[in-house]
Amino acid sequence: MLVAAPVSDAARLSMPQPLWSKLVTDWIGATQFVAYSNGVPVLADCKSAGADFMVVAPFDLRPRLPGMPNSSGRVAARTNIAITNCLTNSVVYNQTINLDSEPISDAAAAGDTATTLWAKDVPAALAQYPVFFARIARIISVHAPTALVDLRGAKPGDVFRVYAGQFGKAKPPIYLVVRRQIGKDAEMTFSTQPGAIVPVAGDFVEPVAREPVTRLPAPQ
Repeated sequence: MLVAAPVSDAARLSMPQPLWSKLVTDWIGATQFVAYSNGVPVLADCKSAGADFMVVAPFDLRPRLPGMPNSSGRVAARTNIAITNCLTNSVVYNQTINLDSEPISDAAAAGDTATTLWAKDVPAALAQYPVFFARIARIISVHAPTALVDLRGAKPGDVFRVYAGQFGKAKPPIYLVVRRQIGKDAEMTFSTQPGAIVPVAGDFVEPVAREPVTRLPAPQ
């Protein structure tokens, strides 16, 4: 994965870019990633890095609203995380997440202000929007109308699609729906209607992006 975690100029006083980058990569859980430090990457940057997916997670401040929990004493921030497949250019994850720091007074008393402000609340907020494809997922076996995919963490009803064959060459999408988790693998179903293209062992799969979820804090 190519990971870009830029921090806006206005937010750098409270969130150092190296800290935000670490929080994002920890949340993704990818075993192999390349950090991108030149702003927001484009598809060509992803391909140049030899990455399969590109993660863009900008950090910025958000307006403080009267009557909301972050209206005083905390730093209010936001990120919109988008993950793009570098082969197909399809967005497989797109989510806006609001972030609220620990009280500034508590962080100042602790000494290491930036770490204390965000080290607990950011991981907790990001954990509400898990990414379950931290590594490339492939089809292990096919027994129509099901396929077993090397993927952990998907939920029944989640939708995936085949995007490349076993040698990494793009192929027409084949949609699969998670049926159940079997150990570390996910069992998925696919259409076997006449004329339908069926997956084969070795195919690469990606998630179909869910509709972004917005969770608003309750007024005090």
